[in-house]
Amino acid sequence: MTSRHTFQSFVRRAGTALRLGQDWHVLILAAICGISVGAMALVFIGTMNWLLRQLGQFASQGPTQLWISIAMPIAGALVTITVFRIFPSGFKGHGVSRVMLAVHRQKSVLPLSLAPRQWLGSTATISSGGSAGPEGPIVAIGAAIGSSFASWLELDAGRRTTLLGCGAAAGLAAVFDAPLAGVFFVLEVILRDFTARTFTPVVIASVTSAATAQSILQSPDPIFGIGLIHIDQTPMLLAQIPQYALLGVIAGLCAAGFAVVMKSAHRSFNQLRIPTLSKPIIGALLLVACGTCWTLLNPQQSTTTGITSTTNPLPPFYGNGYSLIESLLREPMGSETSAFVLFSSLALLALLKAFATACTLGSGGAGGLFAPGLVLGALLGAAYSALTVLVPALPDISPTHGVLVGMGAFVAAGAHAPLAGAFLVYELTHSYAILLPLLLAAVVATVAARLVYPNSIYSAELAAFNIRLTSVANHSILRSTLIRDLALLQSIPVRASDAAESLIELGERHAVHDFSVVDEQGRYHGFVCGSDVRSALVYRDALRLLTVAELERTDFAPLDSDDTLDTALQRFGRHETQALPVIDPESRKPIGLITRSQIMTVYNRAIGEQ
Repeated sequence: MTSRHTFQSFVRRAGTALRLGQDWHVLILAAICGISVGAMALVFIGTMNWLLRQLGQFASQGPTQLWISIAMPIAGALVTITVFRIFPSGFKGHGVSRVMLAVHRQKSVLPLSLAPRQWLGSTATISSGGSAGPEGPIVAIGAAIGSSFASWLELDAGRRTTLLGCGAAAGLAAVFDAPLAGVFFVLEVILRDFTARTFTPVVIASVTSAATAQSILQSPDPIFGIGLIHIDQTPMLLAQIPQYALLGVIAGLCAAGFAVVMKSAHRSFNQLRIPTLSKPIIGALLLVACGTCWTLLNPQQSTTTGITSTTNPLPPFYGNGYSLIESLLREPMGSETSAFVLFSSLALLALLKAFATACTLGSGGAGGLFAPGLVLGALLGAAYSALTVLVPALPDISPTHGVLVGMGAFVAAGAHAPLAGAFLVYELTHSYAILLPLLLAAVVATVAARLVYPNSIYSAELAAFNIRLTSVANHSILRSTLIRDLALLQSIPVRASDAAESLIELGERHAVHDFSVVDEQGRYHGFVCGSDVRSALVYRDALRLLTVAELERTDFAPLDSDDTLDTALQRFGRHETQALPVIDPESRKPIGLITRSQIMTVYNRAIGEQ
């Protein structure tokens, strides 16, 4: 007996002995997935951070080492190309987009080779200075592990999707020590499903992953954390709502613009008539050129942004950018003159970061968009805080609050995930005072971004493949719409004693094909399907001898006018028919027919409004 069958047998016997439900083992598998992915995420991020520190220390040893470090993205691109040759993939997008494609088009099947491809490729790209983040890759790594684990156990597609989401949530939760953010990111962005069957295992995986990280590190702080930063605990006032809402609008518009920039970068590099695996070198060359210009304009390595210099002399838009966020949080606001310089230079640095990310990832480099989104949001929030000093009409906003709210709002708008963006920053700060403005700005930013550009930074890649994503939010319209709200087709009542041939005449006269059979009091008794009538037409001579009773089907439970569309959809799943009878709940008399096409029209309209 193989190890897989041994494990399956143990699970079945344990479930029978404990009298647990049939899905209880998914919760155990979610916990196993959370522990394994949590430990793996620490190794992945720890190695990458160590390599980035080594690069910064090497660059600080002298001018020669600095210029070598600035040119390092080219070496990283060469290593990434080698990794991609060893672990090929037919999908050109990033890790999160690849996971979304698997969920919505490939029954959540992800090859295990995606894990080393993302691990080695993103490590080479980011640790050499490429402008990208490690969170997207760890989400893809965790998802690949969860999917492969489910496939090894021969689970069905639904449970495989759940374990895929568990792995993705576990990776994000371990990196940020943010289990809530991991849960909501997976449910809002990847699975787009908030049902209890999915929610419970994902929560277990996320919590066990964060607990695993804390146990290994012996600390509640994440690998990247801002818990040591002093955060103003003043509660949010009603008068402050406009200023945070305005920041949310600005963040949403900028996030939509960033999504367009990334899509344009992908399109531009795809149009280059050179081998696909050579394109990351072009992106690295552009990044090195940008870094060279920055270094030449800053010969003393003291940044022109007004931010306190760090010991890392590399351009601030290199790497994941987390040190830049920490500098922004620690830098106090100065006078109006310094505020003007700060605003201008922060805006410039945000443009450079967006350009660097477009070059790195648009060319095909490995990495994610999560960290660049956090950095751009922090720069945007700091610039907005400086703007409130310059413009008397704008109420002042705390620089720290501006940076934090900007981070959450930008990530929320870019991913179209307001809860994930808000709770990520909240869990990083452990400050309840920041939660209310975070939630407000995140929701406003998401709405603003969707109004300007319908796709998120992840779904924009899938849109190129003509892939439309759906969610349980679309099904809510079916649960909230009553049958009485639709314009029903005409119902033609017939009696069981009527001649079957009369149905042909009624169908031609009223343009109907399905009939409700009623009793002497006009109450619903049965149903005649149009498909049965058409089958009887094959024997037209015999049809003259039949009655409606011989074509009537009594296994069709009629729908009440107060039933919802999701109930009607379930009934259609039981019967091979294009229409079902609808009756008045009090009189039990037929009032019309509802068709499959009517329900699908409502459903497609909901998807179009998404």
